[in-house]
Amino acid sequence: MAKIIRTSDGDCLDSLCHAHYGHLNGTVEAVLAANVDLAGQAQPYPQGIYIAMPDIASATTETVTLWE
Repeated sequence: MAKIIRTSDGDCLDSLCHAHYGHLNGTVEAVLAANVDLAGQAQPYPQGIYIAMPDIASATTETVTLWE
């Protein structure tokens, strides 16, 4: 279930995504897809914009070893 957040004056989408999800891998794109009107807003955002933060799978780290 998506969480709804409200912006503070001066917030930017990438910093909101990083604070909410802990990474940026595909999160900005997913948030923009869930909030189609958000792309028309100038950044930094003013106070009081509601943004739906959709559920996204956590980032996985793949370890590659040269010798196995």
